[in-house]
Amino acid sequence: MVTSPQPVRRTGGRSARVSEAVESAALDLLLDVGYSGLTIRGVAKAAGVAETTVYRRWPTINHLTAAALLRLAALDNPVPDTGNLEGDLTALLSQICDLLSRPEVLRVVRSAAAVEGDDPSVTEARAAFFDSRFAAATPIVDRAVARGEIPSSTDGYQLIEILVAPVYLRAVLGNRPIDGSMIGVSVAYALAGARSGADRAGEGRR
Repeated sequence: MVTSPQPVRRTGGRSARVSEAVESAALDLLLDVGYSGLTIRGVAKAAGVAETTVYRRWPTINHLTAAALLRLAALDNPVPDTGNLEGDLTALLSQICDLLSRPEVLRVVRSAAAVEGDDPSVTEARAAFFDSRFAAATPIVDRAVARGEIPSSTDGYQLIEILVAPVYLRAVLGNRPIDGSMIGVSVAYALAGARSGADRAGEGRR
């Protein structure tokens, strides 16, 4: 879930305050105008610093986008707990579909996919953004394993990835609508994959 950005506490004096101001401004603009509208001049003005200050630490738009994504990825995300795996997966995917119906959230997701460059900080920031979306939801799978719904060997990250991949693909490509009709199908496929692991485990014991 993407919520309104909350202040991230930093220590370290003026340098830390400048970093917070620039990253917050970059995230606000990314949410407002998207990757294509993000400029170093605009971020500097919104942060109340000189352009040269921004250039020294964030020399390109991709670096600013990476900083904004890392800031967004650090926000907490509530995880559904309905008491069973199917209910949790359905609630999670419904939540994601609702979020991706918001234009500003779509801009963030598309911006994350658009970030390019060979700089490790850029590629790591993009990975961190998407990893945080998936990894934060793995307690759903852990609880299902504890309840005996799926085998202990289930890869939680992979199961969440399989569940949400179709909706993120539609978000990035924009070729098909993001709507409730895909929720039941995606949940069914994810559950089938998880339960097939249990079936394979049972066959191995026979």
